[in-house]
Amino acid sequence: MKILIIQKKFMGDVLVTSTILPLLKKKYPNAEISFLLDEKHAQILIGNPYINHVIFFKDSMINTLSEVKKQKFDLVIDLYSKVETGLITLFSGAKTRIGFFKKYTQFFYNFPVKRDKKVKSENTTLGIEHRLLLLEPLHIPFQEVFPKVYLLEEEVEAAHKILANNGLSANDNLIMISTFGSSEEKTYPIEYMAELLDYIANYKPDAKILCNYLPSQKELFEKLFALISADTKKSIIKNFDTKNLREFAAVTSLCKCLIGNEGGATNVSKALDIPTFTIFSPHIQLSDWAWSSNPKMDRFLHVTDFVPDSKNYSDFKPLFLKNDLEEFLDKTLM
Repeated sequence: MKILIIQKKFMGDVLVTSTILPLLKKKYPNAEISFLLDEKHAQILIGNPYINHVIFFKDSMINTLSEVKKQKFDLVIDLYSKVETGLITLFSGAKTRIGFFKKYTQFFYNFPVKRDKKVKSENTTLGIEHRLLLLEPLHIPFQEVFPKVYLLEEEVEAAHKILANNGLSANDNLIMISTFGSSEEKTYPIEYMAELLDYIANYKPDAKILCNYLPSQKELFEKLFALISADTKKSIIKNFDTKNLREFAAVTSLCKCLIGNEGGATNVSKALDIPTFTIFSPHIQLSDWAWSSNPKMDRFLHVTDFVPDSKNYSDFKPLFLKNDLEEFLDKTLM
């Protein structure tokens, strides 16, 4: 059997979509599984043992469809379920076509699946469970599955060298910081983040703090760095940098924990089984992204935990986070 999984757009969506792969492989152990996605997000799937091939979206839907039709898939599961991917699914030639039920896409699939409104497990999210729902037409029952990032041995070795080049080792109390979100609306105010960094450095003075951010956020990091105390600056490894997602993931795998803004970094951290303290943007629901395979360690905080009905980051005072952060640090650091 030849199976195609389709997921367009964001890295986090690709990572969450990968949860269905081990269940498909268990059901069809001899299946050949391909994954159609945007090329820039393919890094997250490197090393995944359940994928045989990756296919990238081309510059036009016609060219993408041509590539898909050549493969002669038996089963297509469209996790994106928009018009473009629905048409690719419909004309793929696959006998079994599964996607989400929508008024404008249901005709593309012979198994259109309606989303549930409530989660079955307190440790998963609707995002994960909706994807698992697409396996029900294949008689694959629900079970807890979590995203996982697979690192190569050489990537971990390279991460040890990156640490050594910064005078660090995996034996240090390393804290990775998801310093900023992918956009302003997903970023904890830098004045507040500066207070949290000061608190972390004061509470755990032997900690070594690695701040992760995009190249485009370099100027924003300099503004943040100017706000923190002199003692905190000594704890931060200012010249630390990783060149890409894989390097970031490998270095994070050697850290004691990750703390910071919800987004790709926090999801990668959880997928590596690294204890993760996540600060959620007011417009992001916990039910969508607060999944955890390690609920005794991971911590998720939202402004509405402290100020009911608030949709404003300015209400999410650093003081509100400190008790939870202190407990988290005591659990994760030596």
